[in-house]
Amino acid sequence: MARVNATLAILAAVLLVAATVIITWMVFKRGIGLQSSWELETAIELMIGATFLASPYTLTTGGHVKMDLLDSLLSGPAARWMAVLPRVLACGVCLYLGYAGLEMTIHAYVTGERALGIWQPLVWPKYSTVAIGMSLTALQYALDIARAIGARRREIDHV
Repeated sequence: MARVNATLAILAAVLLVAATVIITWMVFKRGIGLQSSWELETAIELMIGATFLASPYTLTTGGHVKMDLLDSLLSGPAARWMAVLPRVLACGVCLYLGYAGLEMTIHAYVTGERALGIWQPLVWPKYSTVAIGMSLTALQYALDIARAIGARRREIDHV
């Protein structure tokens, strides 16, 4: 899973660099008086994909929002619950979003749905990043939950 997460993070970084280059090009073009048509839409599509594809890696590296203050104030059973319960809830949300993203991807692919705007790209590639990113984030949460439960069991065995 770590290799998959790292690979997706690299892909997300490439997408962000591409979006940055495109936006820079757009600003340059406007600065010299030329019209832009496709640049902003393309950069937005790339940034959306990067956000969802980087999600599992961000979770792995501890970059997601946490309740550090609450964790530090709790001890005993409450601390153990706080180690697992938010992960279970977040995993459920990510599973739902992954499933919804898959449904949206399939529907957009079958119907040939396109985005609004001048460029009008197909939307199924963007939706597929939701399905992939959220499903893999849910899997990462499941692994984190298993680790937290395993750590708790080892803690009990040593007592």
